Amino acid sequence: MKVGHDDRWSSAGFDDRGWQRVNLKDVPATDDSVWLRMKVDTTALVRKPGRPLALYFAAIASHEIWWDGERIGAGGVVGRIAGEETPGPIEAHYQIPDRLAGAGVHVLAVRASAFHRHFNPRRGYWAVLIGDYDTIAALSTRSSLVALMALSGIILTGAFGLAMFVTRRDRAFLLLGSLCVAAAALLIAEKWRPLFGYTYDFHIVRLLIIAFLSWVVGVHVVALTAARFPMKHGHRVLFTTAAVAAAGPFFVPGWDTKAVFIFLVCFGTSLVWAVGAVRRKLPGSLLAVTGISVALVALAAQPLRFVDDGVYFALNFLFICLLCSHARQVRSEEEAKTAALLKTARLELEATKRHMQPHFLMNTLTALSEWIEDDPRTAVVMIEALAEELRTLGHMSAERLVTAEDEIRLCRSHLTTMSLRKEIRYTLQTEGVESARLVPPTVFHTLVENAVTHGPLSQSEVLLRLAATRKGDRMHYTFESPLENLRDAKEYEPGDGTRYIEARLAEVWGDAWSLRQAPVGAHWQVEIEVPA
Repeated sequence: MKVGHDDRWSSAGFDDRGWQRVNLKDVPATDDSVWLRMKVDTTALVRKPGRPLALYFAAIASHEIWWDGERIGAGGVVGRIAGEETPGPIEAHYQIPDRLAGAGVHVLAVRASAFHRHFNPRRGYWAVLIGDYDTIAALSTRSSLVALMALSGIILTGAFGLAMFVTRRDRAFLLLGSLCVAAAALLIAEKWRPLFGYTYDFHIVRLLIIAFLSWVVGVHVVALTAARFPMKHGHRVLFTTAAVAAAGPFFVPGWDTKAVFIFLVCFGTSLVWAVGAVRRKLPGSLLAVTGISVALVALAAQPLRFVDDGVYFALNFLFICLLCSHARQVRSEEEAKTAALLKTARLELEATKRHMQPHFLMNTLTALSEWIEDDPRTAVVMIEALAEELRTLGHMSAERLVTAEDEIRLCRSHLTTMSLRKEIRYTLQTEGVESARLVPPTVFHTLVENAVTHGPLSQSEVLLRLAATRKGDRMHYTFESPLENLRDAKEYEPGDGTRYIEARLAEVWGDAWSLRQAPVGAHWQVEIEVPA
């Protein structure tokens, strides 16, 4: 190599023995144009019969190329100062004239300048290749087509994830879809150079885009893993990983090694998180560990090849593992949903059955027939109360939650009916019960019904009390009814009514509720505590 310019330096016969000898990839940056010369022996070169030779040149520089003293191509305009230079393509290939392509020793001379790099690369000159024209021309696209095979899988997975998010509103599917969008953008940015090319002054912009998209993809993998297997401190782990992955490249030399660092940090964090999910026996976590482990093994085996091509195939394999994991989860959720619907249907049927029992209707109709004969006005009141109870019950039985106001109205309708039937004045007194508060249907009604069924028959008036208090994030309900016989209360065992109440509470709040009942003085007391 030699810095400067002299037209004689392109000549095949020029004596360059006094020039500095360097490896192409170690050519330093200069404050002038630079000449590079080398001898090329094509004797052993394999050529397709009848096909021309070609020369491929890749560098972050503008260039002019001579073969045996004849100029065969140029990319941009080479200058001795920045104002004279026009940036050329970062990759180019040229046909070597047939008359100069015979077997033997040839002289290659390259004049180059690089005033518009906008950064100081570790390697400004990458490759000079000479070979069959078809092979050289295909170099730019062959490796890219392999990587683009992964693009279809990424796009299909992304479309599936976004569609599932629209239908299920599951944040993990939204992250899967956005991860695929970022991965597709990274693949396009990575393969833009060999597929479409650009002038070398744009190279730093592409490198920054690739570094940013690598960070986005890596952080998305962590976010998706944390969302798929939620555990404590998920946001803290995500933000810490994102910060480390963003800060590290400022201290790591080389653009490919920056991407390697980002993927190593993010995939490593995801693997640790997924292993923690396996230890907690979260469904699908073992598949996630498998997918992330494969990606890390590929990264460790060929780190530089990984950031160019391997990451896309590793992501596709990870997507397959996560989608299989999602499929298992969705199947489990659907089974649980079906079981819950069946349970709800059974509860609805139980609620209706409890109030449509033959003996209840028979006794009510018998009493009603007597009132019709003896006191028609009272019979009308009884009919209206019974109709209101059945109408309210029919409306509420299919609901998972109803307002306390509707529940209390159902209770009082039932008490009106039973007061006329048993000729005992039943009264329900409420305190602190918020009318808009949501409660499972017929829970209070069941308590009232039990109080009437097992309550005193010798009193002319019976007062039932329902009180509600809020303690922090918990609602506490207390129901009291008078006892007829304390000894019978001490021998009490939970019956169908209690089991029905427990089933309704579990349907809404899972395990986050409690029910206690016991005699307190001359009253039977039931305490229910649920989330507020």
